[in-house]
This record gives sequence, C-alpha cells and structure tokens, in this order.
Amino acid sequence: MLVHAKTLETFAMSAEDGELGKIDDVYMDAQDYAVRYFVGDTRTWFFGGKVLLSPRSFSSLDYEEGSVNVNATKEQIKDSPKPDEHAPIKRHYEQELSDHYGWPYYWAAPGQPGLAAPMSGTGGTPVPGPLVPPVLTERENKKQTKEDVRTESAEQEREARYPNEEQYLHSLNELIGYNVHARGGEFGNVTDFLLEEVDNQWFVRYFVADTGGVFRNEPTLISMDWIKEVTWLDHAIVVDMDREKLDHAPPHTHEVPLTRKRESELHHYYGRTPYWEK
Repeated sequence: MLVHAKTLETFAMSAEDGELGKIDDVYMDAQDYAVRYFVGDTRTWFFGGKVLLSPRSFSSLDYEEGSVNVNATKEQIKDSPKPDEHAPIKRHYEQELSDHYGWPYYWAAPGQPGLAAPMSGTGGTPVPGPLVPPVLTERENKKQTKEDVRTESAEQEREARYPNEEQYLHSLNELIGYNVHARGGEFGNVTDFLLEEVDNQWFVRYFVADTGGVFRNEPTLISMDWIKEVTWLDHAIVVDMDREKLDHAPPHTHEVPLTRKRESELHHYYGRTPYWEK
C-alpha cells in the first residue's frame, strides 16, 4: 500500500508501555530509496525531542486508525542514542543505535555472521542528497552547459567537517520545496512523497511535484527512479524527462488511492518500465 509522507506524519506512535509521540520525518537511503529510519517526535512526554526508529521496530501499523506500535519500551527509547539535529547521520551513530536496540546492521555484507544483508530497493541510481553538499566539481545545468557548483575551498570545508565518512541518508523534509528541473525548463516544487511497505520494508517510490501555476493546478507524480541528480547548492532535483511530457501528465489526487492500475497507467504514459517489473 502506498501512503503519503505527510499522512504518516499525522500517525500517533505508541511504545509497549504508553504513548510515544508522532512521526516527524523519514530518512531515506539515497542508493536504493529504502527507508532506514522514521523520526519520532517524543516531546509530548520526553524533553529529549526526536528519536530515530528503524522500520524493523514497528510491531504493527493501522492505516485506518492512523497509529503505529513500536516494539520497544519508553525507557529504551528515552535511553537510546540521540541524533544531532544539526549534522548528518553518520555510520558510527547508526552502529550505536543498532547496538542499543539489537537491530541488525542493514549495511552489512551478505553472509556476514549475525548481520543482515543490505535491503534490495527500486534499483534507482545513487543521487547526492540535501544533508551534505555532494562532492561534484561541475554539472549540466538546464541549458545543457557546464558550470562549477563547488569551489575548491568549499570542498575542503566539507572534507574537514565530515572526514572519511560517506553520507547516504537523507531527510525527506529537507527535500520539500526543492525545485524540479526537466529537459526544457523548471517544473514546480517538491511537496510530498509516497512510500510503500513491502514485506516489512519501506521504500520511497514517488515524489509529488506541484507547479502552483495558472495553467496547471494539479500535482504530478514522478518516480524516484526518474531522478537524474539532486543538487544540494541549488536546492533542485533534475529529472530525466521532457518538461512538455510533465505538463500533460495524469494529475495526482491525494484523496484517491494510488492503485497498481493507476501506477501502470502512469508508467505507460511516460513510456517507462514499472519498478515492480525490474
């Protein structure tokens, strides 16, 4: 079942021994768009603020009631390692968090004793994300010319702040508002995402683009697989498709569930192979 990220943020979260708070954000793996963590806002009962919870910790989720049950006690959650809200999620913090809850490391190599193999995802191409400036020296802008996007001093500053650590987890909230660029021009802004649960794993399948213009008021769905790149400095997502095709795309209505039939029609319109057939 596909669900909007903004809808998930209305869900109430409960621990084994009482109310926990609500979902506040989602951290996505840029390599395969798998959801690695849900961010829980616990300030209703614990002044410590936000905590990270793996989808593995969800014991049940009720879409109709808008609730999530977490397989942990409030004391466990209160004592868990807390993220730095002003810094990217680093691997050593993930290790501490996984050790605290007893979660297997999702980044482990297949066959490594005691650890889980990496989750398979949509097969999307890795993209630089918004939490840390991508290490790029040049890119193609929408006029198909080259331009510098990182100065040498900027790269040195980035390396000094985050030495020897690759950053793969990106906040969906950070991407809200990013401009969408297609071949032929800019196309609206990112307003939401659609997530899917598959065998107790979660993936980000689509983002919603809203032009906010006079000639097209309906939002448009764009698959994560069609992203060409994300540019941190420009706050932009570049998609591999024509602006004219997007202008005439089937509209997306939040109130109407996105069924597999509607997904098939969307992929057929764009002439793309659906992710479930790859």
